[in-house]
Amino acid sequence: MDCLDEPLHLQILTSLASSYAQDAKTTEDENSISVLLDGLPNNTLSANDVEELIPHNEDDWTEFEINHAISYAHYVSSLPLTSPHLGESLSRLNALLFGFLRHANPSPSGDNSPSSSYRSLEAGGLGSNSQAQLCEGLLKALLWVAWGKSKLREDIGGVLEDFVEKIEGLMSGSTGITFPLVLLHCLHSVISHCPLPPFPPRTIASIVKSLLSIASPANLIKLVHQPTSTASTPHIRMPPTTPFTAPHPITPSGVVMAVTEITNVLLSTPLLPHPNVGEYQNAFAHQSGGYHHPSSHIYGQEGNAHILKKQTKQLVDNALVMDDINRLSTDEKDHAVLDQATKIALRWWTDLMGGSSIVEESPYSRRGSLFSIGGQPDEEVELMVSVLYLLNNLSLHHSEADSTHLARLKLLLSEDSSVVDPRVLEAVFICTSIQVRNDRSLGTAMTHHIRRLLLSPIPAFEGEMGGSASSVPPAVVAASKCLAICIEMSANDDLTSSTLYSLLNTLSHSTSVPGGMSIRSTPFHHHYKGETDTSTVKTNATGNRATEEQRRLVAVTAVEVVSRLALEIGKEDIIHLSISMLIQRLRGVDLATESTIVTNLVPLALAAPNGDLVEVYRAFSQISRSSHPEDPRNSSNAVLAAQTTLAKGLGNRLDCADGYLVELLTLFADKGTQTQMVAMASHGYDSRDKDAVAQLRQEGVKRVGDMKAWLAALLIPIATLLSHNSYHPDRGATSELVAHFRNLWFLCVVFGLSGPEGQKRLSEHETNALRTIAVKTPALVLESSNDFVASDLAYNSILRKDYAASIQQSQRTALTQYLPHQRHSYDIRNMTTPQTTLLMAISDLEEARTMKYRPSVLLQYFCNESINESPLIGCLDAIAQKITSSFMKQVYLQVITHSLPPIVADEVCKILVACTHRMRKVREIALNYARQLLETFSALLCDRKVVFTLLEILTLMRRSCELQYTDEYSPVYDFTSDKMELTLHLTDDYAVRNEITSQLHSVTKHWLTVAISRAPIEVQSTLQSYLNESRDVLLIDSVEMGAGLALHFSKTISRLDRQETIMPNIGGWPSDSSNLVASQFASKNYFNGELSGARLILTQGLSNLQEGSPANSSPAELLAFKSQLAQATSNIRTKNKPFNVPEIRRILLRAVSVLIASPKMDRDILHYLVELPMAAFTPLAIAAGVDAWTWLLRQRPEAEVAIIGAITGGWLQTIRQRKGLFSTSMNYRDPFEQPVEYAPSDKKILDLELAKARKLLRPHLLLVQVLSSQFQAIKYRERGIMVCLIRLMMRSLKAHKQMSTHPLAREVRFSLLLFGFQMLASSRMEALLELRFRDRLFHAAFSWFSFRPQWSFGSDRIQVGAEIKLLQDLLQIVQEDKIRGDHSTSSLSDRAPAFLIRGSASMHEYESHHRDRVKLLQLLIENEISRLSVWCNPLNENGRPNAPPAGALERSITGDEWTRLVGKAWKVNPAMAIHMGERFKNAPVQAEISRLVKSDPKSVIDVPEALHFLLGDRLENNAKAALKWLPVWSAVPPVTAIVYFQPRYGNHPLILQYAMRVLEQHPVELTFFFVPQVVQALRADALGYVERFIFETSKISQLFCHQIIWNMKANTYRDDDASQPDPMKPLLDRMIDMIVAGLSGKAKGFYDLEFTFFDAVTSISGKLKPYIKKSKPEKKAKIDEEMALIDLSVGVYLPSNPDGVVIDLDRKSGRPLQSHAKAPFMATFKVQKERIDLPTDSNIEISDEARLVKTKYDVWQSAIFKVGDDCRQDVLALQIIAMFKNVFTSIGLTLYLFPYRVTATAPGCGVIDVVPNATSRDEMGRAKINDLFSYFVDKYGGVDTVSFQKARLNFIQSMAAYSVACYILQIKDRHNGNIMIDGEGHIVHIDFGFLFDIGPGGIKFEPSSFKLNHEMVALMGGRDSQGYKMFTELTVKAFLAIRPHADQLVDAVHLMLGTALPSFKGEGTITRLKNRFQLQLSERQAADYMMGVVENARENMRSNVYDGFQKIQK
Repeated sequence: MDCLDEPLHLQILTSLASSYAQDAKTTEDENSISVLLDGLPNNTLSANDVEELIPHNEDDWTEFEINHAISYAHYVSSLPLTSPHLGESLSRLNALLFGFLRHANPSPSGDNSPSSSYRSLEAGGLGSNSQAQLCEGLLKALLWVAWGKSKLREDIGGVLEDFVEKIEGLMSGSTGITFPLVLLHCLHSVISHCPLPPFPPRTIASIVKSLLSIASPANLIKLVHQPTSTASTPHIRMPPTTPFTAPHPITPSGVVMAVTEITNVLLSTPLLPHPNVGEYQNAFAHQSGGYHHPSSHIYGQEGNAHILKKQTKQLVDNALVMDDINRLSTDEKDHAVLDQATKIALRWWTDLMGGSSIVEESPYSRRGSLFSIGGQPDEEVELMVSVLYLLNNLSLHHSEADSTHLARLKLLLSEDSSVVDPRVLEAVFICTSIQVRNDRSLGTAMTHHIRRLLLSPIPAFEGEMGGSASSVPPAVVAASKCLAICIEMSANDDLTSSTLYSLLNTLSHSTSVPGGMSIRSTPFHHHYKGETDTSTVKTNATGNRATEEQRRLVAVTAVEVVSRLALEIGKEDIIHLSISMLIQRLRGVDLATESTIVTNLVPLALAAPNGDLVEVYRAFSQISRSSHPEDPRNSSNAVLAAQTTLAKGLGNRLDCADGYLVELLTLFADKGTQTQMVAMASHGYDSRDKDAVAQLRQEGVKRVGDMKAWLAALLIPIATLLSHNSYHPDRGATSELVAHFRNLWFLCVVFGLSGPEGQKRLSEHETNALRTIAVKTPALVLESSNDFVASDLAYNSILRKDYAASIQQSQRTALTQYLPHQRHSYDIRNMTTPQTTLLMAISDLEEARTMKYRPSVLLQYFCNESINESPLIGCLDAIAQKITSSFMKQVYLQVITHSLPPIVADEVCKILVACTHRMRKVREIALNYARQLLETFSALLCDRKVVFTLLEILTLMRRSCELQYTDEYSPVYDFTSDKMELTLHLTDDYAVRNEITSQLHSVTKHWLTVAISRAPIEVQSTLQSYLNESRDVLLIDSVEMGAGLALHFSKTISRLDRQETIMPNIGGWPSDSSNLVASQFASKNYFNGELSGARLILTQGLSNLQEGSPANSSPAELLAFKSQLAQATSNIRTKNKPFNVPEIRRILLRAVSVLIASPKMDRDILHYLVELPMAAFTPLAIAAGVDAWTWLLRQRPEAEVAIIGAITGGWLQTIRQRKGLFSTSMNYRDPFEQPVEYAPSDKKILDLELAKARKLLRPHLLLVQVLSSQFQAIKYRERGIMVCLIRLMMRSLKAHKQMSTHPLAREVRFSLLLFGFQMLASSRMEALLELRFRDRLFHAAFSWFSFRPQWSFGSDRIQVGAEIKLLQDLLQIVQEDKIRGDHSTSSLSDRAPAFLIRGSASMHEYESHHRDRVKLLQLLIENEISRLSVWCNPLNENGRPNAPPAGALERSITGDEWTRLVGKAWKVNPAMAIHMGERFKNAPVQAEISRLVKSDPKSVIDVPEALHFLLGDRLENNAKAALKWLPVWSAVPPVTAIVYFQPRYGNHPLILQYAMRVLEQHPVELTFFFVPQVVQALRADALGYVERFIFETSKISQLFCHQIIWNMKANTYRDDDASQPDPMKPLLDRMIDMIVAGLSGKAKGFYDLEFTFFDAVTSISGKLKPYIKKSKPEKKAKIDEEMALIDLSVGVYLPSNPDGVVIDLDRKSGRPLQSHAKAPFMATFKVQKERIDLPTDSNIEISDEARLVKTKYDVWQSAIFKVGDDCRQDVLALQIIAMFKNVFTSIGLTLYLFPYRVTATAPGCGVIDVVPNATSRDEMGRAKINDLFSYFVDKYGGVDTVSFQKARLNFIQSMAAYSVACYILQIKDRHNGNIMIDGEGHIVHIDFGFLFDIGPGGIKFEPSSFKLNHEMVALMGGRDSQGYKMFTELTVKAFLAIRPHADQLVDAVHLMLGTALPSFKGEGTITRLKNRFQLQLSERQAADYMMGVVENARENMRSNVYDGFQKIQK
């Protein structure tokens, strides 16, 4: 972490420290915190060796070492007090503290040069923020240890003593003083916020003594003469980047302030009981690891209260308990310290009081005082307060009262006091309170003393007048508290009332002066503001004005003191008396006093009984009403403020809220009536004096405007009252309350305070207040209001008739603007003013309510029959539609920002309930509303409450309908759910009930279908939760519609499971996931019950089994699961113990059960809940994890962020570890870059590959499904999860080059892309993020098309169909993708942010680029869909996925557009452009790709397929310039590389070098297969490259050496009899000699051994030639004779079986074969081979394959040895067939080929493996078997037996493969003797003497397709059978599979053209071979073409005739 930025480094360390401290209970040693300890200074030393820990050289502590020390201190401060680690940490803390101080000592050199000072200044010097932070952390940790370990307190006290002495030593030393002042500030900060443990008195006395020395005059003078700066600090080498100097006092006043405050805490601590230190741990650990910015406050100051304040409050509230305190005066030495401290404090006090700085003159006028130097004006005042507290605390430590101090306090509280600052006066009152609290005898005297003081004008109160203040000044609060304590201590009951009367009597005579006015008596022209502008008057002022101000000051002070005094005493009678007296004195007082009384009545009213509270708020209303009706400006703002404060304070007195609400609403209505009167007043004047009338009207308009402003202001207290969360006047409102609210909204409408006009008129606070009122306003019309329109509305008294008539037309116009549709104009023209006002009020109210997401109330207006039958209903419908639209827009705005409030779900539930309303109109509107919401925002159905409500409504509705049959004549109207708070009030009409039930059932099914298609996992999990929480039922009453529907949809196939979705209904049964639901349901209940029962047994035993189990998990359970989950995860990661999925599933589900029952989510268990399955990362493990996660999230939604965050983290870990989708272990490889083997097809290998691929890829696919489903569920509300998901997508898309290219990766890759595009469409991102997100999506999409097109792997048609559906979904969302880019983040307010997308200079240019990109991706996806459709439906059948040969876009593109798109693709991804050549076969594409490759070869050197476009079929001149890139070009497959040795490439050195490099780069096991082609490459090897390759490879591999020698020998002659030498013969002979000569040692011995053995075997054929005309027994005797002579040596092998060793031979197995002129024979050998035992299940890991054990096995292998018979043609045919087999295997196509081995060893000589356990069709005929069908029935059983059907399947699969091989290679002579049937029913073709362009007898009589006669078709089941259809499909698929590899297959044949084999007819053969692949056709056209070939072959007459001809010949 040392590379991190320091603040981030520190934050990480402190977070770790907190976590370590929480887990400290489970750790026994310090190894668990090694991360912290290893970074400490000199961390290798012992913690006890303090001296060694301290550096003695110039090496300073680095910032990172300091960070580790800070985090260690934070760790200690965070430990529990009971932790044993606390005591162990003391030595290390001590070492760090004093090591830190030693580190700060001045260097011995004493360099005080200017440059040294400059360097120190630049570096930050000593006292940096990090050093201060370390000091504070260490001090806090020491104090925390002292609290936890009482035995160590004395030692820690000694540490603190030494620390303070060190500060004093540094202060008085000769070095700078900045550092000691920083240390002093650190000590002050810690002592001020962390309670001190009970240190011994001597320790406190010692610390106090040292502290006082710090503030000695000498040090203070030094501070004045040597200002603190980094230049004056000791020299020390600091890092080049150091933070600024930490905060510290810089003036004498500041130093003394710090000292006195620390001393005050020290002195107060022994006097008070010990605090509960556990409550203060946050103070000890608060921000200890945070970065301390220079301008920041002292950390902890805002989060934790100052200790000194708390101690002072304790002293004020409680008397000292003499038995529990430890005064310092008990010890002589301590007493001396007290005396010394008292003297020093008195000196400071005298100095502070001696001048005039605290009186009227300037604070800077005093000379000679240290405290006046350099300080702020307030600094001396604060110091005076602190010193006064110090004197007070010192007096408390004396056993006797300090009379001097008491006298000082009395003097300060006298009329002659010179104190003018209220803070000092407050301190005096507090000190007096403490003194009186501890001496009851002072009570009475001090009461009278203070009362006299308060009756006189106090200078300190002048600036604290409460005329406009909303809170009581602190000095007044302290005075009241002090007076209350004095009265309490006096024990005189009458003293309270007498004090109240004496104080308030000042109001009766002091404020009724001439000119004094109250609010109600103020003349019309008086301006209120003038009375309160001059609120501060000096005490020495003279004249009548000064007297008036002094009297007002006394009155205001008296009111405030009386109020606070009554509250301090807290007796109801005193509060009642105070309220009564204050209300009485409201009359006749001036405005300032009235405002003060109003303000102070509020706290009294809140503390008073209900009756007094009512009196108070009525008094407020009366004041408002009594103001002059024509000039509302005289109403005091104080009244509104008081009303608002009272409303706010009624949160705990809601029983009085209704009355107060009615009072406010009535006041609002009264003021509204007055406003109407004022507005209409001018209309009654004589109109003859027009000027006067105009002036009056103008004044009236102004007055009306002012009154409207007052009405707007009155909204604030109303809204404040309604804002209490638990106050709901809208619920069950009475008609009277509804009328009051209706009046308010009517007035708001007519006065323009609501709606669009209100938004212009009202301030922001008033607008918010109106919205708050709207939320709590009941519907303006009650359902029970009969004849509402004709009576209540028509005769509404709130609108005066004259005023209503005056605004009638304007209201109609306004309503017309509310409703833009003209169809309501007629109704509006006939409406009265109350009617239009009602509609506008409803509109404004519900619009405002909608802004707060509460639209459901709108439905209540349709419950009133009077409105429904009135002309208002049309307009009301329109208003409802308008508000619905507004709400939808409001929800959409929140949805795209993922911040939809939870209340929306509650409102949806209310709307759903309204769908069952008794009135049809309500039901219709509610259902329409619900449809719009749930179908537009389907994720709302992921909300648990919405789903539960919907299902419960259905259950209750069905229950209500049942009554028609069970209790027909006693209908029940109310139905209540026992599962949730839900009640339905239904009609008694059963027909309507049934209609409602049917309708809701229908729409619910639709809604759930849509929801499950979006978020299946979440919705179905919620449905399971509903079933799980369903009420217990018995056999009776066991039918519930809701539960039935939940069960039905919980087992519905998820749309994310695309494969099962497209599965047809088999047997007429629609498939579902009942087994999964049952398993999940049973598991959840089982594990819940299991742990619940275990909890019961563990807590109560077996004695109370009828009792319920404990509901909550215990800490022991959580700890056990945490440790076992951690162990399981560790076992999986380290592979110490094998795991199985059932164990993982059990522990996961048990852990979820524990978490569900835990009151608090355990973060560690949540972490392991995800990490465990992610560590296993198998499909079953992830599926088990998904079960656990979804269960937890449905029960505990608060775990969402943690779970999704952990899944995201686990996913990102798979990217780093290259697992699953991001593994390249199973990437696509060219089938000819994998070893090609001469072995039969093995389906077991295909199954294993399929299992491995699924195991590799399915985990990520499952996770994508989970995240996609979860995204649909939370996308409206969870921004945090969206950030996680976007981060996951951005990282994943960036790693697109790592993604697997296996064919089965198509689904998971495009699922991830679809998920990404869904996120992009549903999120409002910052513009730059949006564009980059989109770019990465397209890059990742194009990445799939940057390698060769692939078919799907295996034979899973459903898999292909799922991929097609996925691609179609992706295509649609890509086409719908729109660029928003409307949300940019920039620090520049005057300009748009820079466009930072590479490749585009502007948004317009980016959009143009994006359009091309979309078109290109659409083209590619359409092509992919088309290809997959052909693969899924090769026969183009109806009912299967189908697509045209070319996509719609492809058909519309012209030549020039093709060229442009290829160029665009090249810019995006050159590899993608290359592979477009295979997808789109048209000429413009091929030409443009070729041009681009030749012009810019560097871009595609990593794409092997690009080389074809550079070199083509021959080297062109325009390609030569690009050949320089060949040395670094990626390797092509071996056969392609061999082609480049051909003369058509001009023997260009770079091409030859490239081909040579590629061949050497490929493993020998791969090139071994192409030995025949390598030998033929020698024909054009003018420069000797091939020769060198052969020679060098022969040295590497002995098997290659032998095979190449045999092949070269076989090619020395062109004929069978070795009479026509090949032109290469001299070269081949030389090569053979050279290779043999190069052998030595074991290689030479092995060569001699093998060739001697093989020559001995093959010589038998030569020795048989004289016996050609003899009988078979004679031939066999000769063979046996020769076989007996063969010497079998260890290690020899058959040339046709180089992978096995001959260990024995059957010397009697020799058998002569029929031949006219040659003597071939067959012999059997025992061959020992090795094989890998492949597992039968899919549990193999991808990485485990290399560790599979190889086992040896023996097999008897028969071989045919030929002499005089050229086998090279057979070698070529079987080589191509083996290549076919590799192609089929690479895509998992279940076809069977047996390319048996044939090896040409010499001219006309070769070895041929015999197909084991096989019978030729000819042999069957000789055995009198009429047809294949009969043979199969005889051998395998009847048609219906499994063995027959398996054999028939094998026949079909092999027949399809060989049919394609026969067609492509044109294999002829397919008579019955050349067609074998093996023991498993496979057909195997042998004897490939006639290929390509020749046939038997020189003519091609057989069909040009392949042999498919009647008996073959019959065996398959006939032409209309499933078997024949399968054969046709497999044949077409086999043809489609080999077409992409046609070039390499043709090249392998073309290289053999020089052998002049009989089958070759020159270049025409190659041309015709290539044409048979039909490369010019699209995939669909090629499939149709191959279907034609099959049709041509089926029962072709030529095949039958040829068979007959062969039969006649024999």
